[in-house]
Amino acid sequence: MPFSSSFPVTWHLLATACAAFVPALAAAASATHCQADERPYFSCVAGKKTVSLCGAVSAGGISKLTYRYGKPGKVELEFAATSASAPHFMATVEPDSPRAKVSEVWFDRGEFRYLLHTCEGGDCPYDAGLAVLRGQRLLSNARCQRDADAVDIFSTDLVEFGDSTDTSKSHTKLLEIGDYTNSIDRLYPIPAKAYP
Repeated sequence: MPFSSSFPVTWHLLATACAAFVPALAAAASATHCQADERPYFSCVAGKKTVSLCGAVSAGGISKLTYRYGKPGKVELEFAATSASAPHFMATVEPDSPRAKVSEVWFDRGEFRYLLHTCEGGDCPYDAGLAVLRGQRLLSNARCQRDADAVDIFSTDLVEFGDSTDTSKSHTKLLEIGDYTNSIDRLYPIPAKAYP
């Protein structure tokens, strides 16, 4: 059967539609830095770059937990914890006001601490972010942007944060919960309206 004279036009329209669709797929694939065989447990755009906490699952448990940071498709900083490697990630939860709590997950590299944090409650000035500390000095604190692709709360498949460390539970030995202080008053200043 011969092709109709409209075939070149139809083919051109189809090719144009596909060309527009491929970048959209690439953008969707790069919404996190997690790889195809990993699950995103936290991910958002903080400042101008994406920060992701990704887990590889095998035999029903998290076998590898990886932090990645950078522009889409270009990881600038990576830290991974496995059952065979140390150190692991750390976590804690702290009250920020009578109506808010801050959940934190971090790792240390040399003298620097890379801290993912979320705030839940009525007095939170924003929801989540990424802070970098050097000792007790806050070097930077980038807030997570709100968008449809953000995983800006910690997945309960990784950790269930309660009101204290005693009521919190990690679902992997790669994330250790303990009583720590990370100067959250500088991450989430308590608004004056929180006090009667």
